[in-house]
Amino acid sequence: MNAELQALVLALDAVIEGRTGAEAKRLEALYQSRLADALERHPSLSRQTLEAMLHVAYRRWIRSQEKPPTLPPNA
Repeated sequence: MNAELQALVLALDAVIEGRTGAEAKRLEALYQSRLADALERHPSLSRQTLEAMLHVAYRRWIRSQEKPPTLPPNA
């Protein structure tokens, strides 16, 4: 995963984690700012396409953070 996509995924994760109050507003603003920056650097991407790609990357990132299941002992 490239650094720009990873930064967006981490910002999305922080927003999804459900902070409250001023912290939630700050994290949402950070996420929206990074999203806008990415859209400026890639003008051929629509916001909807970028958000869809980001959600796919986020789900993959979440799965990669999970611990693999342990193998059952030999019976």
